Amino acid sequence: MGGSVRKVYFGWWMVVLTGLVLTLAFGATYTTFGLFVTPVAAEFGLSRADTNTAVILLTIGTALVAPGLGRLLDRFPARPIMIGSAILFGGSLAALGLSRSLWLDAVILAVLLPIGLLGSGSMTMMVLLARWFTRQRGRAIALASLGLPFGSILVAPVVGALITAVGWRLALVATGGASLLLLLAVAFIVRDRPGPGEVEGGAPTQSPGSTADAPIGKPAKVGVLLGKPQLWTIGLSAATAMGTCQALTISFAPLALSNGLSLVQAASLISVMGGGATAGMLLLAAIADRLNRVDLLTGVFLFIAVLNAALVVSTSFPALMACGVLVGLLSGAVTPVFFALLADRFGVASFGTVRGLVAPVTSVVGAVAVRFAGEVFDHTGGYVAMFYAFTVVMLLAAAAMFVTRFVGRAAPTNAPLPTPN
Repeated sequence: MGGSVRKVYFGWWMVVLTGLVLTLAFGATYTTFGLFVTPVAAEFGLSRADTNTAVILLTIGTALVAPGLGRLLDRFPARPIMIGSAILFGGSLAALGLSRSLWLDAVILAVLLPIGLLGSGSMTMMVLLARWFTRQRGRAIALASLGLPFGSILVAPVVGALITAVGWRLALVATGGASLLLLLAVAFIVRDRPGPGEVEGGAPTQSPGSTADAPIGKPAKVGVLLGKPQLWTIGLSAATAMGTCQALTISFAPLALSNGLSLVQAASLISVMGGGATAGMLLLAAIADRLNRVDLLTGVFLFIAVLNAALVVSTSFPALMACGVLVGLLSGAVTPVFFALLADRFGVASFGTVRGLVAPVTSVVGAVAVRFAGEVFDHTGGYVAMFYAFTVVMLLAAAAMFVTRFVGRAAPTNAPLPTPN
């Protein structure tokens, strides 16, 4: 009767909030983009290729915005950045629904929406999670990343129903308004770092001898970070893996159809990949903090290479189904471990800056991989050459990641490096 109730560490509420933000932010943009293609193309008289330019503009915009925004997050409190970005995010979606000008739409997609998307939470929340967790950082980021597949499960059906009921323009306005309210609510709940007496998993989140409310520290200079070899071994190898997985994901349905499978079977492969990604994040939450992160990513990259080699000879539905599960599983594991490793190696004081610096690299490599997939199919009528090429580049990526074990670590400014890095 006299026992005290143990208070839940606020960092776990930050995990829940991050998952909510990722569900909303990506669910309202990348996940539901395909739902708008047909009605937007019909109204403006655009080709599908022209309509797809919207995604390219958004991707380029986020790549250009990320370095500056990451630096701001390392130097200033997160709340005002999130509030301003939430207004930009919700306002941008509403403006796209009301705009009759393609040029205005291009500016919104390339400048305003990227700032809103990253600043309202998708980058900001990951930076904050790195501050709240040390020993369980991998688990926290993996669980929060479940918001990405949840965007397909929860947001897409709602947006689809809105488009059917009120048209694509009002659907965008409504989505923008709802996003603004929810993101503002999150902005007023989040906290930058643990306060006095708050501990992670029964152990202090700060290094021995420091106080829980000690300053995070000053971020390293950009030039110093860019001169660290490990930034490039980690960044380029992870970017290669993410780009490869992205190209595989968008190529799976066309691959199935070219092998004589039905549209229903092709669609089921996409669903299986989503389930695999969810399973991968849950598995990662269980093991991410027990294994050396460099070794874990090296192993994942090697599995991706083997998967591409297997896809050369996988043509039946059961074989592609098994490969689809692995594509989802492996792609779901890369990004959370990648972010956790960056925070481990460069420290939370510089994590926002580092996260911003690698964003253009991952965006460019991803765009090249997706374009390469299309070019291979257009010139050869299949994807075999792509699978061979991806097998080779993923072996190189695994080697580059493994080399990181022997590259000097950047010393964090506020806490000791956790063991699994």
